[in-house]
Amino acid sequence: MKMKTARAKDYLKSYEKSPGKEFLKKELEFVERRLGGCKRLLSVGCGPAVLEGKLKDVHDEMEVVGLDASREMLELAPESINVVYGDAQNMGFNDETFDCVLYLTSLEFIDDCEKAMKESKRVLKDKGKILLMMLNPESDYFAERYSNENSYIRKNIKHRNISEMVECISSYFSIKSEGYFLGIKNDEVFDSSDPKEASLYVIEAVKNE
Repeated sequence: MKMKTARAKDYLKSYEKSPGKEFLKKELEFVERRLGGCKRLLSVGCGPAVLEGKLKDVHDEMEVVGLDASREMLELAPESINVVYGDAQNMGFNDETFDCVLYLTSLEFIDDCEKAMKESKRVLKDKGKILLMMLNPESDYFAERYSNENSYIRKNIKHRNISEMVECISSYFSIKSEGYFLGIKNDEVFDSSDPKEASLYVIEAVKNE
């Protein structure tokens, strides 16, 4: 338990210095542009909800709920976020509860993409939005971290094929846009749509009828 708590705190601290601090700023700007108008937002696999907390600071009127399977991570979340311990593949929320759902580098770590997407669709209201920001396995950023046998990515990632992930998502949602985002190299964070440079692959979609 102490080891898990220590790792959670280390993860949190990574956003307090470069390049994590700059990375978080870019992610926040991106998410705010896409989901800033939501009234009730669910962040699936929120961890310590760093970005979610900052989003709440900017949009105090927004209700932000964070769902995660790690109690240690949730204990570090800001008090402004309503955190729920739970499983993305079997969410304990009523149907059509949220206006928006966010997956911030979390879907690729969930065992069953189909179950997660089915549940996300169920808890979304009609015409609800879903934003998925996934690690880009084609990038040098990913390759460097995956090469470390002790890294979290190497030990825990379940899905590394973007095409398969897109197919899974499109079975439940109408994809409106997709593409590479946010380059990172030598601790420098910059805008990029180059598959080798971009650390993320982003999908914006809405709930199917």
